[in-house]
Amino acid sequence: MSGNGHVSLALPVTDELVEAVARRVAELLERPAQEDGWLRGADEIAGYIGAKVSRVYALSSAGRIPVEHDGSALVAKRSRLDAWMVAGGGIRP
Repeated sequence: MSGNGHVSLALPVTDELVEAVARRVAELLERPAQEDGWLRGADEIAGYIGAKVSRVYALSSAGRIPVEHDGSALVAKRSRLDAWMVAGGGIRP
């Protein structure tokens, strides 16, 4: 445990993971420009980034994904998620 009370977790970054992230980024970059609207709910966000809903909640709890809280629902702008993915945000530390 580190001094700030968080547990450090080291996960291997496999070639398969890197390839999966690269494919998803390529999909996002090839997608026709869409309205930069809001996605509402973890299920919409998960579908947009190609992840499981549980992964979206885990990333949100860790403050590692650009989402906001609207009451009890998660919301996110498409453009912020796109930028996050391109910057490698979907890669596990």
